[in-house]
Amino acid sequence: MIAPLQALALFFREERGHFPVLTGIRGWAALWVLIYHAWVMAGPRLIEIPLGIVELDLTPFFSIGWAGVPIFFVLSGFLLGLPFAEWQAGVRERPELGRYLFRRVMRVFPAYYVQLLVLLVIAYVVHGQSLIGNWPDAIRHSMMLFVPPPLGMMPANPVWWTLPIEFSFYLLLPFLAYLLRPHHWWRLLIVCMASMWVWRHGVVVWMADRSVSEKLVAAYQLPGSLDTFGLGMLGALLYVNRSRIPAWVLPRHGMTGMAVLGMTLVVATIYWMHAGYREYWSGSLIFYTWTPLFGLGVMSIILSAMLGCRFVQILFGNRYLVFAGVVSYSIYLWHAIVLSWLGETGVCGRGENYCLPLLLGMVVPLVLAIASISYVVVERPFMNWRRRHSQQAHEKKPA
Repeated sequence: MIAPLQALALFFREERGHFPVLTGIRGWAALWVLIYHAWVMAGPRLIEIPLGIVELDLTPFFSIGWAGVPIFFVLSGFLLGLPFAEWQAGVRERPELGRYLFRRVMRVFPAYYVQLLVLLVIAYVVHGQSLIGNWPDAIRHSMMLFVPPPLGMMPANPVWWTLPIEFSFYLLLPFLAYLLRPHHWWRLLIVCMASMWVWRHGVVVWMADRSVSEKLVAAYQLPGSLDTFGLGMLGALLYVNRSRIPAWVLPRHGMTGMAVLGMTLVVATIYWMHAGYREYWSGSLIFYTWTPLFGLGVMSIILSAMLGCRFVQILFGNRYLVFAGVVSYSIYLWHAIVLSWLGETGVCGRGENYCLPLLLGMVVPLVLAIASISYVVVERPFMNWRRRHSQQAHEKKPA
């Protein structure tokens, strides 16, 4: 029995060079998005726990679960920024752009295309209709053009709209890498924060009469999300150059304190959003400062983990969250579809009790099972193939 379990564990091991604690943070982000969508499907309501004469309001940990997406962005900025920051610091050669782009394409598109094919087949076989109405929309789906019209469209799977934002960052990163020089961190911050502010301000002005969903998709296209990607890159710059950074910026010891400050900032921002979400699209302070503050908290947690904070490593580096992190991309892709299927069964229309506990009890194991299959059948083979291809290309490169 041990041998089969060990063989199965090999399928869910991390890629070489990955950091378990960061994989665990990614796993939490994916599960947090799932919890949020389950909370919405069950019927948004307050989640409170009585504590004597007061009640502890835990609603933000459900209602702000969409914040898992900015966590993904900060993690991408940090992890993908590391080799470019090392290059700018003079400790390695410049990353090969062809190899870098090939790896990014192989990481994102195969699982997406397989899911698109599965959904097309299910729609035709079960419902007798096409998931995509016409050839222009089919082309947009094939190119992942889930951007505001007229160029793009809303996707068949509602979570897909964030994928082109992530991939756009992959394309822009080699150019932003020149801002990762050790003494020019402030330029990185200025470029990313100014881009975010100008883009979001334009959305508020030019789309004032549009729906919230339309403004959401427009506001968080890459220019409007560069604050979170940029903070991740800043974290990579600080980590690579940690021996040169003043201690008042990046302490040599006391990583637990940095982790606690980061978590405090994350918790404070989600409660701030919970209290001020009605003002968000009015162009008020929260609209421009929430994601930078939240991203700063996430970046602090990442840095503290990378610099040896035992508390964060235990919290996010445990085997359960690391496993969720390994299959997190498939969790993200499939959870909304599974929730939709469960919704069609009427699971939330049965009985008088609040259905969120039952819904989570059903959707979490089901999504994990589907995500595991997707990882083993689709993601892992393509990751192995891209690794072999990259290795062969490197071996053929003249010395």
